[in-house]
Amino acid sequence: MSTDLFSAPVIAAWQQRLNRSTRFAEAAAGWSGRFVLVERETDGSERRTWVVVDDGRCTDARPGTPLDEQAADFVLAATPATWADLASARTTPATAALVGRLSLIKGDLFALVPRAKAAAELLRAAAEGDL
Repeated sequence: MSTDLFSAPVIAAWQQRLNRSTRFAEAAAGWSGRFVLVERETDGSERRTWVVVDDGRCTDARPGTPLDEQAADFVLAATPATWADLASARTTPATAALVGRLSLIKGDLFALVPRAKAAAELLRAAAEGDL
């Protein structure tokens, strides 16, 4: 099983799992937003994933670009290890943010707080199933 949220095959499978997940649909009902997840390596290199959520569905997911950050409502950045911990539910987005492992680069924190469960379900779906 892979939790590489930044490779095209995993992103495609992740979107399919999100759209089959009743947990995500319930947690994300009424939630809409465009997200860029940024993976930052210690050498300064970065990879991105673009995700669009609309009322409990993932309507778009693909490898992202630096230009996507302009269109995104939220940009979140972390190391590969933190993204893996988030996807495997070893930590939650709220906990990772509180201890400085997950950074909100763009967006309103107060808009994300009520959607903490939906964000956790979004990331958990990345680790479900075999890829």
